[in-house]
Amino acid sequence: MTYISCSIKTLPTELAEEAAAKAIELNPENAPSAQDRAALGPDLPLSAITARRWPKSGVRLSVSFLDNPGADLRARILSHMNAWGAWANVRFTETAGTGQVRIARKAGDGYWSYLGTDVLSIATNKPTMNLASFSMNTPESEFHRVVRHETGHTLGFPHEHRRKAIVDRIDREKAIVYFMRTQGWTRAEVIEQVLTPFDNSALIASAATDPTSIMCYGLPAEIMKDGIAVPGGPDINNLDATFAGQLYPGPVSPTSMWPNGKVYLFKGSQYVRYNVAADKVDAGYPLPIAGNWPGFPADFASGIDSGVLWTNGKAYYFRGNQYIRYDVVNDRVDAGYPRPIFNNWPGLWAGGIDAGVVWPNGKAYLFKGSQYVRYDIAADRVDPGYPKPIAGNWPGMPAAFAQGIDEIVVWPNGKAYAFKGSQYVRYDIAADRVDPGYPLPIDPHWPGLWSSGVGTR
Repeated sequence: MTYISCSIKTLPTELAEEAAAKAIELNPENAPSAQDRAALGPDLPLSAITARRWPKSGVRLSVSFLDNPGADLRARILSHMNAWGAWANVRFTETAGTGQVRIARKAGDGYWSYLGTDVLSIATNKPTMNLASFSMNTPESEFHRVVRHETGHTLGFPHEHRRKAIVDRIDREKAIVYFMRTQGWTRAEVIEQVLTPFDNSALIASAATDPTSIMCYGLPAEIMKDGIAVPGGPDINNLDATFAGQLYPGPVSPTSMWPNGKVYLFKGSQYVRYNVAADKVDAGYPLPIAGNWPGFPADFASGIDSGVLWTNGKAYYFRGNQYIRYDVVNDRVDAGYPRPIFNNWPGLWAGGIDAGVVWPNGKAYLFKGSQYVRYDIAADRVDPGYPKPIAGNWPGMPAAFAQGIDEIVVWPNGKAYAFKGSQYVRYDIAADRVDPGYPLPIDPHWPGLWSSGVGTR
């Protein structure tokens, strides 16, 4: 299908200064510092150097649709908007009335959104976001690339490709010709949307330029001075999600889902990437651990005992009496690993960890054979009185599972899933018990997952 770029809509001059003042009122951190003011010049309008972040207490915005699409499409769009809420305190909720975010699907008008708090300055009968001709027939990849990108703008995130480091690499005239030809933009629109860099002091972004960010265009090699394409981001990546969580921190319940919306499951020397939204293993998996998990030692790449996604932006993987710490954002094992479990995990068994998971109560549960421990993340040690037997402490857990589990993960729906051999159970976290009707076979309930089991080597 034809690639459609996005443009950020800007407010008319008569509204811009008032909107900037409103942004500062909502979040004082939006205001430019005195140093920024001095560096950028006293005559520059406040609106040009004011960020558009929502309050740090979180984002709660209502959403309405201006052309009455079907309930299935509305739900699909909302689910992708709320993908940002996996690691950030963000929630979009549909309303039957007039939403603060108003979505249109005007054909031929491209993809666009206003930036952050600017949506509050738009007349209530006008859209704040356009998704062109989106329908249920639009490829799932476009929902990831476009809806999540436009929602990023609504959250106050500008275009990543407008950082000076990227703009300086673009051949100006070639870019103008390219975007005029492919997007139908005017020369002025190309200059505004692609070729005008943000001053770093005005950016509300992380320190490093990220060419794979969901907020970055894919720029072809033909318009780059160095002939090297900018890949752009097809989905929220780990750095995007981590940064969003820093801007809009908690309360977000921990899950086993990485910032990209995926859960990683292992078996022997292979792993799969499970797409939580699509409820299936992504195409192209399983893949070998070796070569795909940078820094994994050779013995860990041949198979791990267990892994757990922590609350500090790290994932921990155990094998025998050792463990490694994996940096989620930088996508590689931290220096200095592997290390022995003994003395580094106070109160934990010295080896042979079967499974682990972080629970929404701020504790981690780690399993070995028929026992488990409760690990206090804040205190960095096993709670007193552990280990305990699984039997009798995990209500409804079948006898075979009480003898030991192979893997356990927490989903963002308030459920945990524990695997044993070819079966699994669903555990209701709030009710603190296994749901009725379990265990069930992995096949066909986990499309694409190994039917014989996970989490074993």
